[in-house]
Amino acid sequence: MARPKIKRGSTFVDMTAMCDVAFLLLTFFILAAQFKPSEAITVVTPTSVSTKHAPQKDYFTVTLDKDNKIYVDMDPGFRASVIEKVGELTNIEFSPADVQAFVDAEFVGVPLNQLKKFDLLRPDEKAKVTLPGIPYDSTNNELYTWITAAVRAGEGKKINFLIKGDNDTKYTTFKKVLDAFKKNEIFKYNLMTESIAVPEGTDLYKKNVERMMNKGKGGNEEEES
Repeated sequence: MARPKIKRGSTFVDMTAMCDVAFLLLTFFILAAQFKPSEAITVVTPTSVSTKHAPQKDYFTVTLDKDNKIYVDMDPGFRASVIEKVGELTNIEFSPADVQAFVDAEFVGVPLNQLKKFDLLRPDEKAKVTLPGIPYDSTNNELYTWITAAVRAGEGKKINFLIKGDNDTKYTTFKKVLDAFKKNEIFKYNLMTESIAVPEGTDLYKKNVERMMNKGKGGNEEEES
């Protein structure tokens, strides 16, 4: 007698709940994520194999763009002190509202006689303004004034001076920045570059490989002992 065949039902898995969870997680990460803001000044820096990161505290940055215009930025922690020192050096009066507007500003990209008006602009309004940059010629070297103010505002602590230049910046502009630092007796500063991997086959690459191999051998010897 033939064995009766039992009809087998197909397996069904309800994925509705899992899809809901996936979309909820995706929505959460999109809303909670902090996207990197676009840079106020577009600068294409030279590349280097350095792994050292730019200081994020007590910094004073001089930026040079491709049009040879100069801008400065500084740690928000001592911006108020810097603008007060600038007032003392130039005999310009800054009200508490002017100081707060400067503290809230992202950078300095205009001459001192335009600074108050520029700082009061909204971010979208600043984006539409053609920035003249900070004067740095011999007759009106306001870059030197800003650096002097930073030195005096940071008296008693180490200020990390940074230079961020575009690939297309002329050497003459870069030299004037260095002259402004030297005039303030500042001879140590960091050059900001775009970090890249060490090219294979170079002496530095071979040295790093050798260092890693020696480190690995040392680690094995310590484990065996």
